[in-house]
This record gives sequence, C-alpha cells and structure tokens, in this order.
Amino acid sequence: MFHRVILTAASVFALTVAANAADMYRPSAGGYKDAPYVGVNWSGLYVGVNGGYGANAASVLPGGLDPAGGFGGGQIGYNVQRGNIVFGLEADIEGADISDTAGRVTSKMDWFGTVRGRAGYTVGQALVYGTGGFAYGNVKYSTVNGSNEETQTGWVAGGGVEYKINPSWSAKAEYQYLDLDASSATGPGSLGNNPNVDRTQVNTVRVGLNYFVGGVYEPLK
Repeated sequence: MFHRVILTAASVFALTVAANAADMYRPSAGGYKDAPYVGVNWSGLYVGVNGGYGANAASVLPGGLDPAGGFGGGQIGYNVQRGNIVFGLEADIEGADISDTAGRVTSKMDWFGTVRGRAGYTVGQALVYGTGGFAYGNVKYSTVNGSNEETQTGWVAGGGVEYKINPSWSAKAEYQYLDLDASSATGPGSLGNNPNVDRTQVNTVRVGLNYFVGGVYEPLK
C-alpha cells in the first residue's frame, strides 16, 4: 500500500513539472516565453500547504496493529541561498488520521508537527534537499481497560525535491520518517509502557505548494 502512495505522489509532482514546462515553451514565439532563466532565487520567506499519507514503520505492535492514513496541513519557512547551495528552516503542523484497530486495541495519531533544518542543491529550477530535526505528535491508545492520550516527542529525517513553477510559487514532493519517544503514561490504557507498543514510528510522503513572499528570478552570481 505504501509503495502505491509513493508512486502516486511522484506522479502528481511529475505532472505538475511537465505542465509548467509545456506552458513555458512556445515554439511560435521562438522558445521559452520567459527565457533565459539564468538563475532562480530561493532566498526568503515562504508559506504553503501540503497533504499526504502516513504508515506505521514499527516492526512490533500489539495484536497486529498497523496504523495508516492521511494527513494535511501547512508549513512556513525561510531560505538563504549562496550560489547553488540553499539552507533553510521550516516548521509544519498537520491534522491526521493515522490509525488502526485490532480487536479491542486502537492506536491513533490525530495531529503532528515538525521543526526542521533544510539543506539542498539547485539544479535549474529544481531544489534537491535533505531535512531533519524535532518532531512531535498527539497519540491515543485505547484498550478494554481504558484509554490514554498524550503528546510524544522525538526526531524526524527525510528529503525531497522542490520545483519553482514561477518566481512566487513552487511545488514539492517529500518523504519524512518520524520517530517519537515511548509513552511515559501508566494509566489503564497505557499498554504497559512497552517501548515496542507506545513508541510511534511513521513513514510519510507528501506533496505541497509554497508561496514565496516577494519571489523573483535573478541572474546567478
């Protein structure tokens, strides 16, 4: 199931890039309508929206639990560019329904977020980057004995490709792995503080759009 989501996300991103390229090229006008693009400015503040799919990455969960589901939200970030190298900081927050029920045991992450550094390299109008940092999420467990809900914290790492559609807009496809700390709860729904149970590990893929405030194309220096 997860590989299908990855293929779907990649396909959407590829179609976005292809559609933009087709719009830019005008043979009757002698080539690209805004040519030549000698440089793309990734510096500055941006805000955006995203949506994707998350699936359990843990090897051991009780009763065959295998949480999965969709999520969506927004991000805000800031980039600094030096030649072809881009550094930045990005934060996002997501509403989610990454859940599963096995017998009388239910696990659900209903929201999560990250604060991450980014570092990448530009190739034409594309930015290939890695990202990593702090992650947090709200996780609920329920059993026949009761329920427990808490915000878990941990780390996140991943990478992606972002493409400048025009000076102000970009499209991206991204993978992230989240690893949140084991629960410290001892209530009736805590599932015994077993780190293989309460620890939350999730693979995520997403696509998104960003708007760059004051975005411009400029010559490379």
